[in-house]
Amino acid sequence: MKRFFHLLYRVEATLAATAYVIVVLAMLIDIIGREFFDLSLMHSSKVALFSAIVAGMLGLGLATSSGTHIRPRITDHLLPEGWKIPLQRLGDAISAGVFLFAGYISFELVRSSYEIGFLVPVVDWPLWWFQSIMPYAFCSNALRHVSFALSPALKPAEKDAG
Repeated sequence: MKRFFHLLYRVEATLAATAYVIVVLAMLIDIIGREFFDLSLMHSSKVALFSAIVAGMLGLGLATSSGTHIRPRITDHLLPEGWKIPLQRLGDAISAGVFLFAGYISFELVRSSYEIGFLVPVVDWPLWWFQSIMPYAFCSNALRHVSFALSPALKPAEKDAG
């Protein structure tokens, strides 16, 4: 399972990095075109926006996989040390439930956008295609947290923010 999560991390990191490259290129080409050639790349801001959303949603899984997500630590030393592992498992189980619920809600959003035929304003692209990253990202994180709850050894060590 650890190998699977490592592969998943690599794939998501590659896709997120590619999405950020697309953001930079779309904006750079548009700026250079406007400033030097008096023309604008059609829909470049929409391409950059959706690429940034994809990168951000994939970043959620990357932070979870690497132990770099932000969480409050104020209560870490209030309870006995022996409770640490069971509470972490409970926290991961609750997180899995929250992510699974968010995945379900976002899946319903995508489904309704598809059925109704919502289009991105101005460019007339099907909106559901871009929204599809949400259920994937939430369910991917739910899977990670279920695995962490069942097998705490899979959970990465948390990295300090400072």
